[in-house]
Formats: sequence, structure tokens, C-alpha cells
Amino acid sequence: MLINHKFYVAFASNESFGSRIVKKLYDITGDIQSAWECDLSVLYKIEGITPQKADNFLRIRDKINPDEELEKLEESGISLLTYDDMDYPELLSQIPDPPMWLYFQGNRELFKSKYNVAVVGSRKCSATGRATLTKILGEYKNSNLCIVSGLALGIDATAHQAALDNNLATIAVLGSGLKKVYPSKNKTLFKNIIENDGLVLSEYPINADPIAFHFPLRNRIVSGLSPCTLVAEAALKSGALITARLCLEQNRELMCIPGAISNPATEGIYKLLKEGAGIVTCGDDLLNIMGWDLNKRQPSEKFSDEKNENLSENENKVLNALRQDSLTIDELAINTGLQADDLMIILTGLEIADYIIQTEGGNYSAV
Repeated sequence: MLINHKFYVAFASNESFGSRIVKKLYDITGDIQSAWECDLSVLYKIEGITPQKADNFLRIRDKINPDEELEKLEESGISLLTYDDMDYPELLSQIPDPPMWLYFQGNRELFKSKYNVAVVGSRKCSATGRATLTKILGEYKNSNLCIVSGLALGIDATAHQAALDNNLATIAVLGSGLKKVYPSKNKTLFKNIIENDGLVLSEYPINADPIAFHFPLRNRIVSGLSPCTLVAEAALKSGALITARLCLEQNRELMCIPGAISNPATEGIYKLLKEGAGIVTCGDDLLNIMGWDLNKRQPSEKFSDEKNENLSENENKVLNALRQDSLTIDELAINTGLQADDLMIILTGLEIADYIIQTEGGNYSAV
């Protein structure tokens, strides 16, 4: 790592100031070391720093050894990208409050990806919403499109999994540290993204807990990495609408997948559509709005359409659906396109082989 990285890690470890204030200190002092070593006279020049916050920063700073913090990071196997690194994404640098540092694991080359689509939506999305999103993203199979999302349950997990299933690059932005994957149910997905040339990142220290206020801040990075945001399902009070607002504030394109008007999870979608968001009902809609002509992506050596060589194509399809969420037979039928009779046979075989279990309420879950 570069020598100046230790001061970025020190700022992250202090947690007295977020990226917005650190950026102001950086701009005033000219470099990250001077920002870290500044005195009270400099701190008082920054709007938003009260005497109490300044004293708190200095008190904690005295207890932090930047060299030791950098050594801990290097021992963890997690890398750091900073605001002044050459690979820092240009689009992200253009938002009002860019993260000054990003902890990451996986394919560093994806920081240079140009054809990024932020995909957001409800954590408690419908089976129809998952199936529709999976179908649309499947139309980009083997292209150089990159799916950016937040590794949450529901739409986020569906988007990442669809990317993996179709040899698309994907970037997951966490609202916790990379050693505290949240939700824990997505630890396997987290691992699969890294192992299939994807990228996972966070601006929070590697052992940071998933605190509630982290997630709205995380959303600015999801939209900030992407020239466009696609909302798949969103209720009126959905966190996805926060990302949609951030997308517009960042002067990026906003698009929505329409759904059944009887579904409460689409009320936010139709609000955005009425306000002028683009409509996406197939893969070409997004490409036409963006004016993109995608190229083919070389398959990773780790990529395979058949995720488990011991299972049939339909068995893998069912298993992948259940890895994303616990589903009923009816929801599986919508999600996979398989008939109920065929599903019963597949589910029985998977359950006997200990790939899945049946839970209360008639739902099935992957083991």
C-alpha cells in the first residue's frame, strides 16, 4: 500500500468525522497527512466542526498510531482505495460527498468499469419482482455490463445473483465492515462475488457493525458508481427511493421496472414514473435510454452456467432461487418458470439430497 494510506486508515479508525468533513480538511491542507496532523485553528475553519467535535477528534487521534492501523489492515488481506489513487472511479469523484477511502476485496479492475447499472429495490420483494428482474438482467448475458447493488436481501441479492449466473461483473457496496457481512444470510453470496471476479467494498472499517445510519450513506456510493439507477420494486417508504433521489441529485439517469398496480411494493415505482423516470420492461429499454452498445465479456475461468455438476439445469435453477430467499412452490413457479408438478419432483430430490429444507408455512430454503 502507499505510505499515505496510513492516514486514510487512521481517519477511518477515528470515526469522529465522516468523508464530507475529511474532504474539506483535505482541500484546505492539500494532502491527507496534513489533514490528519492539523491543529485546532484549521479544524475551526471547517463548517460543521463544533468545538466539542474538534476536541473529540484530537483526543481520539492521540490514541491512534497510523502505522499500526495500516499494519492491521495489511494483515487482514483487505485492500484500500483512496481518493487520490489513480484507480479512484471518476464518476464517484463527481458526487457532492465522495468517500475518501474504500476498503475492498476482489477485482480492482472493476473500479474502472464504465457500463455500471445500480440496481435497487425492496428487501421484501415479490416473487414476480425477482423473476422480472432476473429475466431482464439475463438479456445482458456475457456482456460488459456491471451490476452495482447493496448486498441486501430481496432485489439486491437477486441482482447480484443474476449477474453471477449470466457472467456479468458485479459490485456489492456494504453498509458494514467487510469482516461483518450483513445480512449474514448473504455471506455465501459475498464469497461467490469475490470468487467470480466481482468486487465488494465499504467505506467503513473492516470490523464495523451494520449500524442503521450507515445504509443511507452507503446508497450514495451505489448510485455514485453508476451513470444510471434501475429501481425494481419499491414501496412509498422504501430505502430504494433514497437511492433514487440521490441518483437524480447526482445528475444520473433514473429508470424503473413497472409492476402490478395492486402490489404495495410498486407504489414507489409509479410515483417515480409519474415524475419522469424511464420505463424498463426489457434489456433493450435501458440500452436505448443510455445509448449503450455493449461488448462481449470474456467468461471467467470460474464462471459456469451449471453451478453444481451433480444437479440438472432445472435443479440448479431451483436451488439458486432458494439461495436468494425462502419461497413457496407458487413463488418458485413464478421465479423459475417451472410447472408445479415438475417442481414437486425437483424439491423432493433436493430435500432428500440435503440441498434444501422445508420450513414452517410451506416454504423451502437452501441449506
